[in-house]
Amino acid sequence: MSASPSPPLQNQVSGIFIKEVRVRNFRCLKAVDVELAVLTVLIGQNNAGKTSFLSAVFAAIGAGQRVLTEDDIFLTKNETSIPKDRPVVIDILIRPANGAEIISTFLEGSPWLELWGNAVTQDDEACDFVAIRTEFTWNAVKGEFVTDRRFLRDWHTDSTKWASSKPMEKVGPVRADQIEPLGVYMLDARRDIVEDLRSRGSFWSKMASEHGLPTKEVERIEALLSDINDDIVESSNVLSHIKTHLDAFNDTISCEKGSVAVTPLARHLRDLSRGMDVVLSTEGAPAFSLQKQGMGTRSLGSILIFSAFMTWKQKQSAASAVHPVTALEEPESHLHPQAQRALLRQIRQMPGQKLISTHSPYICGQVEVATMRHFSKVGEETTVSRLEVGNSENQLKSEDLRQIDRQVMNTRGDMLFARTLVFFEGETEEQAIPDFAERYWNKHPNDMGFSFIGVGGDGKYLPFIRMAKAFGIPWFLFSDGEPNTVRNVNVALTNAGEDSSEQNDRVIVLANGQNFEQYLAAMTPATDLVNVIIDNLAQNATHRAVLDKSWAEKQDLQSALAEELKRAKTQYGSLVGKKLGVPPALISLFGKIDTQLKLTTPQESAQLGEVPA
Repeated sequence: MSASPSPPLQNQVSGIFIKEVRVRNFRCLKAVDVELAVLTVLIGQNNAGKTSFLSAVFAAIGAGQRVLTEDDIFLTKNETSIPKDRPVVIDILIRPANGAEIISTFLEGSPWLELWGNAVTQDDEACDFVAIRTEFTWNAVKGEFVTDRRFLRDWHTDSTKWASSKPMEKVGPVRADQIEPLGVYMLDARRDIVEDLRSRGSFWSKMASEHGLPTKEVERIEALLSDINDDIVESSNVLSHIKTHLDAFNDTISCEKGSVAVTPLARHLRDLSRGMDVVLSTEGAPAFSLQKQGMGTRSLGSILIFSAFMTWKQKQSAASAVHPVTALEEPESHLHPQAQRALLRQIRQMPGQKLISTHSPYICGQVEVATMRHFSKVGEETTVSRLEVGNSENQLKSEDLRQIDRQVMNTRGDMLFARTLVFFEGETEEQAIPDFAERYWNKHPNDMGFSFIGVGGDGKYLPFIRMAKAFGIPWFLFSDGEPNTVRNVNVALTNAGEDSSEQNDRVIVLANGQNFEQYLAAMTPATDLVNVIIDNLAQNATHRAVLDKSWAEKQDLQSALAEELKRAKTQYGSLVGKKLGVPPALISLFGKIDTQLKLTTPQESAQLGEVPA
């Protein structure tokens, strides 16, 4: 197995790097392989498998026991019950790292060598790696799925041969202490700092209960707490009254008189976390408990506590083997766009590797596209795609990535979550086509998950096409027919590894060398288009009469209509889409989308195209 080039590993000082995760038969993940980065961003539509992947990684090496149920097993659409002989398998590939790069061998004196010993093996190029397989199988005697973790002796670059990777015979099962330093900590979308403050198993409680004070300091402070408690009770008529009545415990049960104490405050430092609170005051406002704050603030507070926990955990284990791994589900929940951008900067500063699932174009607009993994659903199965970076003919180069980050991600990050994409170059199209689409389908394209994207000119298609292809998002291109425009379109298609527009079923080019405005003027009844223009321009009845006369006297009406549409693109774009019939070229485009996504039969598509003017 060859070691592929890897991105710089920021914040990576642990000595290892989790390079790849392979999941088989977990929920909708029948067979997915995901290469990881320092910050790996999982994107895609809802229910595409992003949360399932985070849960699979947690099940394999999570900080805490993960018990699988039948609901966690992959099920085909024709199966009514889970086959008991279908195992869930999650393989983790770990490589040695030195600061900012993956290296071929573990460094001398590495604590990981001591931890894993003979489990460290070499690939075909003599590069060190450790591979851990977690397998969940049905145990008929116990009536549940049981877990077995083993070190693998090999790792095939061809992931279809994953089953031929066998456990090491001379190395026993993976011990708990051998995966504990890798423990994945997961924060799901239901996070709430108010719940964290109450829960004994939360990251807050784990930190607050480890106060780190020496024994003498603990004794001194707890003596002070005891005195304060006594002072409060003695000073309060109500609490003293209560204590007097509670002293009657000794009349009923076996206890010494005076052995009952009322403690307004915790007497022991280990119990202080249960009574703690966090208050927040915005500028110019009084402080309020987080219990009184909105869900955005509470969700953010939970993430910040989580970040503090991960940082503290790394500090406490600085001299031993530890590799922090953070899994965050939808960190943007309840936050406004600027807060989402700021939160990403805080996530980047967390130690170790981070995996986040997100639906936020604001977060996606700030991360490198090479770190994204696109999840999509094909039938009952999930597929995962990414941009292929390298030097071969079909791979993207660093300049390609720069163009995509600059021209696509900084402006149209929302396209990553679309069900299908339609590209075009003009302003009129950007406003008109979505309205024509709504009339065609009798439903707004946003409701169907379609994105119509103006790329900003006929020479700017390439990064958009490459992005769509890399992430497996169905795409189409609607182009003006002007000769120079068609040449530029074909150059982009060729560079993207696609057939030219004449042979490409994804591309619609307007006939007769026309641009979109000329096409509308040629294909729309002149009276309809004139009425749209006059409705837009007329200021009163008298002005309308003047415009009626002026347009009736035009010698070349079609050219005049095209020129007027082009003169005021931003005014007419939406008007023509709302008031004119759907032109044939767009009916053809929408029919192609129907066929690609299997929305309708070709006959039904033809009927949908019969939209009245």
